[in-house]
Amino acid sequence: MKTKAIIILIEISVLMVLATFICMIWTKEDQEAHGNYEVAWCEPVSMEAMSEDMRADVSVKHVTMTAIGDIMMHQWQITRGYDASTDTFDYAESFTYIEPYLSEADFTFGNLETTFAGRYNGSNSDIHGYACYPMFNAPEVLGNNMQDVGVDFVATANNHSLDSGYDGLCATLDYLDSIGMDHVGTARTPEEQQELCIVEVNGITFGFSCYTYATNGIPVPSGAPYCVNTLELYEEQYIDAMCEEVRALDAAGVDVVMPIIHFGTEYREMPDSWQEMCVDRLFAAGADVIVGGHPHVVEPMEIRQITNPDGTTKTGYVIYSLGNFISSQRYETGVMKDIGLVMDMEFEKKGDTTTLVGWRFAPTYVYWKDDVIGVVPVVEAYQNREAYSFLEEKDWVRIEDSYNKTIQTLTKITDCPYEIVDYEYNFQISE
Repeated sequence: MKTKAIIILIEISVLMVLATFICMIWTKEDQEAHGNYEVAWCEPVSMEAMSEDMRADVSVKHVTMTAIGDIMMHQWQITRGYDASTDTFDYAESFTYIEPYLSEADFTFGNLETTFAGRYNGSNSDIHGYACYPMFNAPEVLGNNMQDVGVDFVATANNHSLDSGYDGLCATLDYLDSIGMDHVGTARTPEEQQELCIVEVNGITFGFSCYTYATNGIPVPSGAPYCVNTLELYEEQYIDAMCEEVRALDAAGVDVVMPIIHFGTEYREMPDSWQEMCVDRLFAAGADVIVGGHPHVVEPMEIRQITNPDGTTKTGYVIYSLGNFISSQRYETGVMKDIGLVMDMEFEKKGDTTTLVGWRFAPTYVYWKDDVIGVVPVVEAYQNREAYSFLEEKDWVRIEDSYNKTIQTLTKITDCPYEIVDYEYNFQISE
């Protein structure tokens, strides 16, 4: 009996050694297949603490938002996009080189400075059924082309909103609706004009308003005073209305209040007194970021410390003018009408607090070829000349000029430190 027990113990020991050896082989093979890792046994973690940590991680939200300047369509663009063989238009090639700067954002918007009234429905039909300066009416496909490269939303209140009359204004909004592109600044009904424009992106809410200084002397129809958000050359009652809308957006509890305003003096690289007054009033009303346009040239950005009515402070941001995104306006003796900006804003929301944590600008240049007028990124082209070999020497003169001067213009008011990251001027901002 004792001998049998000894034999059984020996057999068990041998089996245990074999099992250990086999396990070692399996472990080695598994490590080789999946990489080294360790299984650690720890004290149980409190479920309450784990839930708080998880909630904190989940509550951090991020949004990258991109803004571009004036989207215009002059005669030379209209004709280059026309295909006589099919009697159609297309402008996709204009955006080939700038598309990555627009499509990578979570949300992209710009200023639509033309109407989509329809062919033969503009102030005239001189250019294959469409019209340009001084009364713009562009081929509607431009909206599709912009959408295809990432534009989600357009501001429609500007000095050209009524270029094709009230019917053209309504037709523009109808076309934008038909392709699923949202808009702000003009309206077809009083109810549409009164509705607050609130956009949610990745769990962060943005409140947009949009106003223009005027409509180029074209009177707003007396029967449709709601159709354009105009300041009527900065009359006090209209400035009050603009600020009241900002206050309403703030009261609605949006995370970021972002007025878009068409104002200033054309071809001037510094804000005028009307711009300064409007910005002061908008910040006082509750604006967080103000996006400006109209001068057709780049104007400075500014970072301000704002004291709220309750005594707390916050940081406000304004770009006075993003310049032209695309147009046929060209450089004239120091007036850089061929240069614009792509502005990237990185927002982060932790709990109930939303902060602008990244602010970047990429200068752009509009080039002309026989078959296309298009947009290229300045810094990327400047640093990668071989990839843009289709450009001519006159283009390189303009690109070098922008590379040297645009950052100087941007920082004339707030001299904020920056570095070039991914071909953009990345400003070192902090709350």
